[in-house]
Amino acid sequence: MSVPIPSVAQHSDSLIGSLCREVDALRSRVVQLSHALVHCQNRTLWRRLHQERQRLLERRHELLQVARIWQSQEMRDPLAIEFLVEITSRPMPG
Repeated sequence: MSVPIPSVAQHSDSLIGSLCREVDALRSRVVQLSHALVHCQNRTLWRRLHQERQRLLERRHELLQVARIWQSQEMRDPLAIEFLVEITSRPMPG
């Protein structure tokens, strides 16, 4: 699956900041879903929660791919991109 690469020009700081916040929200939701999956008794609900968790993990992987591509290019704020790569590549709980 190819990942569209957003253009980062003047607004790289706010774009990277938004992506960092998205990664944080993904991580929080994955934690919630992991806890819910452990305690879930309903098979249909368990499947839905598992599918949502998988979609979130796929989105995290997409964001990591984009961040690594940006990392290989000469960008205005390489430190911010390094931070995005760092938080995106951290293992997800559960």
